[in-house]
Amino acid sequence: MIVFISIVSFFLDGILSKYISLNSIFLSLFTIVSLVIIYPYFNNNIYRYLKFVAIIGILYDITYLNTVFFNFFIFMILGIIICFINYLLSVNLYSIILTTSISIIMYRLIIFLFVLFFKNHDLNFLNLLVMISKSLILNIIYSIIIYLMSESYSNKKNILRAK
Repeated sequence: MIVFISIVSFFLDGILSKYISLNSIFLSLFTIVSLVIIYPYFNNNIYRYLKFVAIIGILYDITYLNTVFFNFFIFMILGIIICFINYLLSVNLYSIILTTSISIIMYRLIIFLFVLFFKNHDLNFLNLLVMISKSLILNIIYSIIIYLMSESYSNKKNILRAK
């Protein structure tokens, strides 16, 4: 279940980024959504989860950005945030939506701050809000669909998840 959700999300990110322009109202971050969805399947084994997040971060860097360790560190930060939120909240549809929203906002904020500090671009707070709003719409819909599908499948096949 973990690998299937991650692979589907990973490839959907690549496919949709080819066909949806950056000016669209939909920007996909399905790999980040998959990090939120798969956390309960690690049954509170944070070490294994963060190891998996690190691998996904490196693969994301190599495949989509041609960099090494940029998204690795961002994904690790997001993984820690996801662990913390899941420690505070029980896993249900509302907490998945909240965790997805926070993860996407944090991802966009970290990228924004990096570009602002190191790339000398003229960015403003409005650019950040636009990027966040474009990212939230599609990704929340995707998280709801994937959560409901994974919950149904795990209940049907008796796959254990953290509650």
